[in-house]
Amino acid sequence: MGRPRTEKQPARLTVTLDEQDYSAVCTLAAQNDVSAAWVIRRAVQQYLHPATSQAEMSAPQKHTRGQS
Repeated sequence: MGRPRTEKQPARLTVTLDEQDYSAVCTLAAQNDVSAAWVIRRAVQQYLHPATSQAEMSAPQKHTRGQS
């Protein structure tokens, strides 16, 4: 379940995190097999749109060959 495709290019943003926050982001990313950028995007989405269901915010599902 990646980001929805749009005709507009996404905006790029640079942030600076302290070591503890950066470590926590990297740990969450590794636990969910996603990128740190994915974790940050979801955190921003949850902050801006708190009513969005958790199902929509979950990590992308892994599909393996031969399973549906």
